[in-house]
Amino acid sequence: MERIFIKIFIGFFIVLGFQQTQANSCCGQSPASFTVLALEQKLSVNTTYSAIESQGRVFNSDEFYIWEQKTRRIQSMQLNVAGTWQSRHQYFLSSSYLQSEYKDNFSSGNASHLSDTVLGYTYEALPEYSYSPLRPLIYLTLMANLPTGKSIYDTSTLNEGTDVTGHHQWGLGAGLTLRKVYFPVTLTLQARSLYLFAKKFSQIEVSGFFDSSLSALANYATRFYDVSINTGFTFNHLSPRTISPGETSLSSQNITFIMGLQKPLNEAWNVGLNYTDQTLIGPAKNSILNKTISLNFNYNYY
Repeated sequence: MERIFIKIFIGFFIVLGFQQTQANSCCGQSPASFTVLALEQKLSVNTTYSAIESQGRVFNSDEFYIWEQKTRRIQSMQLNVAGTWQSRHQYFLSSSYLQSEYKDNFSSGNASHLSDTVLGYTYEALPEYSYSPLRPLIYLTLMANLPTGKSIYDTSTLNEGTDVTGHHQWGLGAGLTLRKVYFPVTLTLQARSLYLFAKKFSQIEVSGFFDSSLSALANYATRFYDVSINTGFTFNHLSPRTISPGETSLSSQNITFIMGLQKPLNEAWNVGLNYTDQTLIGPAKNSILNKTISLNFNYNYY
């Protein structure tokens, strides 16, 4: 049995090494696709402020067109609430409020809206009953997307999808998280796939499609004032959609590079600073590429 889990763990590294990345063209991405707790917190509350600056757009040709005459900025305040009960069972809720600004030589404007809300349940399928140098902790997650955001297919007031904050479609999905600690290093692999159900908007009908991601993250706990360094990559995929009458929206993709610092303030509070960049690593396709700085505060109750 242990050999099977070792093969799964190594296989995920192989997939991460060769998987092409794909992403939603309008929205930023957090370091982890969804919350999985590791310390059996009864309650964990995380608030994150993000400043997002769009750098340009990549079309289907993979050629990056840098914006020199356009400004696209988004400020996001995200709330993540998670908790554990009966040791191996977890829940989480995630949503954001976004304020957007767009400006070019011909137009300018502002908008604000909630993002989609994600609810999830996670089960610790393989706890670490005994130490193994290779066998990871394995978590299985079920999640639901609530259409509280604004879709690119809703009536838009700003160019370049600046006021888009989500899919605005109901969705169901699943996730897999593998975590392994080699103190002072913690490795995390996380895969997620969310299926958005078909929906009829005011003038068009959009087919069902998949929004998926694959993340590889590493955290190093230093002895310098207990500061931890985290880094990694997030790969996103947005599948093609059929848009009536008879049109097709192509898939989009990009890779988000992540670098950040975390510092415990006391037993309950932590503070973190993260930088993400979608322009450093390709290939990218049919996507707006962003640079983001995020500041987060996390409260844990045990």
